[in-house]
Amino acid sequence: MRVITETKRLKLIKVTAADVDFVYLLTGNKKVMEFFPKVLSYDETQQMVEKILHHYTEYGYCFWKVMLKSGGQFVGIAGLLHQEINGDVETEISYRMLPVYWNHGYATEAAKACKEYGENTLGKRRLISLIHPMNHASIRVAQKLGAKKTKSVFFIGEEHGVYVYQRGLMSDLES
Repeated sequence: MRVITETKRLKLIKVTAADVDFVYLLTGNKKVMEFFPKVLSYDETQQMVEKILHHYTEYGYCFWKVMLKSGGQFVGIAGLLHQEINGDVETEISYRMLPVYWNHGYATEAAKACKEYGENTLGKRRLISLIHPMNHASIRVAQKLGAKKTKSVFFIGEEHGVYVYQRGLMSDLES
């Protein structure tokens, strides 16, 4: 178990090939996948996990498992994704949480940890989030972390806002 980073309540841990069942709890869930093109099958989730592992080798980062420190329950996945948008290479802060853990601040806490890891460990000068315009919860998370919508792009078949994080701006989340 390789811990990437920790927060007050969470551990972000490298995904392994044995984590397909965990990831499928998210990708097979209609609520979690509401703003994605479709719910994934188990086989498609296995391919996603293989892609995550490939991205670790290729870029040094991707999604990580989000686990509660107290009790070790699986909360979701969060991480930094290598994206190409209209010919530009970007690093995206992204996450998916199980519905039982929604509205407890875990998405914000995990996204903040990803932002700090991207800036401080990877030296990223620019981080973004691609957010469907109807995904109000994710828009709020991005705004809490200092992101501003700069434009809209066509991504995975639909319009998405590009939210750019301002380095060092954490609004009221500084701890």
